[in-house]
Amino acid sequence: MKHHMLKLLVVALCATPLFAAPAAGEPESSAAAVEAEIREELTSLRARLLKLEAMLDSLQEQEAAPAVAAAVEPAAASLGTATAEATAPASAEPLVADIGNRKATWTPPKAVSDAEPSQETPVGIASSGGQTISFTGLLDTYLSYNTNNPGNGYNDLYYTNPNSRGFGLNQAKLEIDASGDGPIGFRTDIWFGSGARLFVLEPNADQIGERLYLQQAYGYYQFDNGAELDVGLFGTIAGLEVAESHLNWNYSRGILWAWNEPFGHLGAKYSVPVSDTFTATFMLVNGFDNTWDQNSGKSYGLQGSFAPSDSFNTTLTWINGPENWNTNEGWLKNVSWNFYGMLHERFEIMGNLDYIQNSDETGSYTSWGMGGYARAHLSDQVRLAYRMEFLDDSQARSTGVEQTLKESTFTFEVQPVKDDPRFLTRIEYRRDWSDVPYFLCSDCRDGVALNQNTITLGFMWVFGPKE
Repeated sequence: MKHHMLKLLVVALCATPLFAAPAAGEPESSAAAVEAEIREELTSLRARLLKLEAMLDSLQEQEAAPAVAAAVEPAAASLGTATAEATAPASAEPLVADIGNRKATWTPPKAVSDAEPSQETPVGIASSGGQTISFTGLLDTYLSYNTNNPGNGYNDLYYTNPNSRGFGLNQAKLEIDASGDGPIGFRTDIWFGSGARLFVLEPNADQIGERLYLQQAYGYYQFDNGAELDVGLFGTIAGLEVAESHLNWNYSRGILWAWNEPFGHLGAKYSVPVSDTFTATFMLVNGFDNTWDQNSGKSYGLQGSFAPSDSFNTTLTWINGPENWNTNEGWLKNVSWNFYGMLHERFEIMGNLDYIQNSDETGSYTSWGMGGYARAHLSDQVRLAYRMEFLDDSQARSTGVEQTLKESTFTFEVQPVKDDPRFLTRIEYRRDWSDVPYFLCSDCRDGVALNQNTITLGFMWVFGPKE
């Protein structure tokens, strides 16, 4: 409306002098004076017109200003508040209360490179500049008592918790894993403790010292179809139990795990899901528990795992190769079969069968055994497990003594925090016996006995995610 009024005013001002013509009969001098006056008036009108156009532009800017102000006012108010908070004295009570209730937020910086300027820095505990590196820790301590009171302070047959004289550190383990959105990564497991020294020294060495044990160190490549290639040092694919106490049902490791199965291999392993229920694994390695090959031959392994449901799975493993010193003659063969079954949501069972045969220039030597497991979940935090095993070593292939070994183990487990299994405590009673005197015994005739009984209290801490 203002614009229209201004335009009418401009037209009126411009038109007015045009109608101011001289009256009839006036002299020419008067006409000349009138013409001069008109010219002067036109010049004045031009100046007024320019001024009015400037006023019109100004009015248009004023009409647009409220919209800009509406957008700017909240930001200005926020800026003013922040400025006031920043300049307020430290003793101002309202400011202190506000800071106490405010949650800090932080946006991580981005890594800038010529190749990928928008790539974000990996989020994790540590980063090498490319992939996230995660760390998981395991602390496993125990208190053990052996009724035989062996003179060397050692629980015979045990590859974990070997100390029979009181407290022991079984594992202080660090697991390092580098993985990311891409298909490549690596895994390294470092183990320190009295359990680890048995992988470095002779199993029955008198001195129980602490040692570092590199349990695993391999790189991997994961394919789009779910397959994975591992190259380096990795744990064996044979058997049922594993080295970490908290991942087994019992605190101590069984006879078959310790005496009739390999611990690890150095080489390459390829696992591929053939279907939704069947996974195949192929392995080419230096041999059994050796990083430096003692001959030019290589061992290979084949494994098939069938898991039709969450309540049942079974695995069959075959490992074969020339493993005698400085010769490719003679073969070491290992066959391992195991299964898992959930009979009830609070009751589950497992079974394990293991067979090893080694042949050399002197003959063929075999040892084999079986194990049965059962576990009852008495509550969400309390579990009771039982294990029964026997090992036929009548040809002295495993223990160096012609004997048949048996063991029976009861393990009572408590998980103090209901929704957090990262801390477990177990009390365990185990009885081992043989058909010949084998176990060291301070008060027995000839210093050996047919059996040994141990009571162990174990504590396991896992430092990492709950999963």
